[in-house]
Amino acid sequence: MLNFSKVLALALTSLSFYTASIPTFLKPALAGEPIIDRNCHRHERTQAVFQKIPPQNQARILLTSPFKVNNQKYALQLLKFPNSTGVLCLWKPNDRLPQRLKSLSMIQDKVIEKVERDASHPGTYIVTVRGEKAEDILTRAYRLNLTNPNQPKATLLVRVYKK
Repeated sequence: MLNFSKVLALALTSLSFYTASIPTFLKPALAGEPIIDRNCHRHERTQAVFQKIPPQNQARILLTSPFKVNNQKYALQLLKFPNSTGVLCLWKPNDRLPQRLKSLSMIQDKVIEKVERDASHPGTYIVTVRGEKAEDILTRAYRLNLTNPNQPKATLLVRVYKK
């Protein structure tokens, strides 16, 4: 038969295991895709990252398009943000993370309506960008040339004006 001291010791031991496990159960679990910022960097879903990167600066991947240049495989990625703006990122061979395409201010952080491969030129895409509300231009189409992925180039193809 159990005496009072054994029952008390058993109860205290059980209580200590219970209180030690409470922080484990109370820790929020944030499952899902990583958070992607405007520089194409991926972040683990933690409370600290949610505080550092507000929802309006968290992207979702809208498009991933692989292509081959100089016998190397690359991938162009379009990130979309809640305010409809987009960012283009480039996955290079042997890189663990994509890089934001630099020196493309006419395309980056704009409302990118469409990205499609230019079938007549390998490593080239047609990117359609909507103009600013204050501008008199409705959309612009650019040829994005990635035949030299270290130096991407965009040239204006066509402008469509508002009437």
